[in-house]
Amino acid sequence: MLFSERMSELSAAGRIQTSVYYDCNEVTVANVQKTLQKSFGIARNGAGTQVLFPNYVPVPNGFMRDPTRFRDFRGPLERDMDNIVSQVMLHSERCGRVPETIIEFMGFSGHAVLGGLLHEKMQNAFPNSTVLPVMMLPKDHVSEEWTRRYIWEQYENLLSGSSCLVTTQSDVNAREDDSRLATGLAGFEVAEFAEENDPSISQLGVTLRRLMSASGGWLGMAAVKRKMPVTRKFEWLNFPPWWRQYAAVGPNDALSSLLGNAIWATLDPAAQLAEGINQPPNAPQEIVVSLPLHGDELEHVASQAAEALDHTSIFDRFTNLDIAFNTARFSDGIEPEPYMHVTRIYPVNGELPSVTEILRGEGTTLPYGATAMAETGFGSYFHMRDLASNPILPPADDATEFEDERQQNVRYI
Repeated sequence: MLFSERMSELSAAGRIQTSVYYDCNEVTVANVQKTLQKSFGIARNGAGTQVLFPNYVPVPNGFMRDPTRFRDFRGPLERDMDNIVSQVMLHSERCGRVPETIIEFMGFSGHAVLGGLLHEKMQNAFPNSTVLPVMMLPKDHVSEEWTRRYIWEQYENLLSGSSCLVTTQSDVNAREDDSRLATGLAGFEVAEFAEENDPSISQLGVTLRRLMSASGGWLGMAAVKRKMPVTRKFEWLNFPPWWRQYAAVGPNDALSSLLGNAIWATLDPAAQLAEGINQPPNAPQEIVVSLPLHGDELEHVASQAAEALDHTSIFDRFTNLDIAFNTARFSDGIEPEPYMHVTRIYPVNGELPSVTEILRGEGTTLPYGATAMAETGFGSYFHMRDLASNPILPPADDATEFEDERQQNVRYI
């Protein structure tokens, strides 16, 4: 929902063909529907955004945190998913084009495997689309155990070959982290990295296709938010509140310095959306800077920032770096102050200690520059037999075929 809000604030909500809110909990579905109607009105079919929900919810209160309960209802659940995919395809035909990019926000809780099944069906329906699963890695003990013992095995099969953007469950402010993620993805979608200035081209898809070929199956994101030193500028409108406030360009040196510091800050650990990951300096990096500037001032500010960055070592450190600027004013409160948002997406080549900790069940962190062979994307893991039995956890999924019995109930390394 935050991503849809961000796209609306950028006047780009029409780029979203279909939004699917999949949850097997009647209360959650009802709350999402009320929120959407309040924020965006009642969705209509046609050339606009289509909003879909599951028609079959077998258990009113969901599966709680048990990701295996869906197996008792798998047949009807999959038929309902097939109906959802069919509606996505029909609406795509009405729009006259297939979706270039499909973003999937996924997790590791009670409905995790159903998300993987829906991913597989969407991938088969749109084989030429760029699919980006966004995985929020769990931190709480119960979710970690389910992930290590059951969910990861299912994801290995269902998401095999996918490059995933990884984030971490927040300990402090989940809403703020979600906002950083949604803001970054929306900023990339309206940026202009492609040579063709065609509004029908998914700029996020262009970015992902460039980065995925250089990744080991994982993509990382860093996001920084900075308050703008501004003067007020007004633009009269034909509807309330009758005027719009923009951040106006202040002293050239001050703004260029602020932009340079914000771009450098995306290298800090605090800016990363997943803990403990690093990026190879020679790998492609994509940065988008969203500024609450009037459109007439954007090009001037961008050229100033580029000139200021030329005097730093950032292009020496990252030899394959692209930076794009766009005009965007995001709502961050009842009386929002003007903020700039800087987001960087980069490939992660086999180095993801946060996943290592989940799979090993221990808190060790790899030194900088070290690589873990296991972290190379879904479908290419290494494993060993887990000799420790746990009577609390369920037996292996009978519906899953294993090439080797050693793959059952394993602890990955």
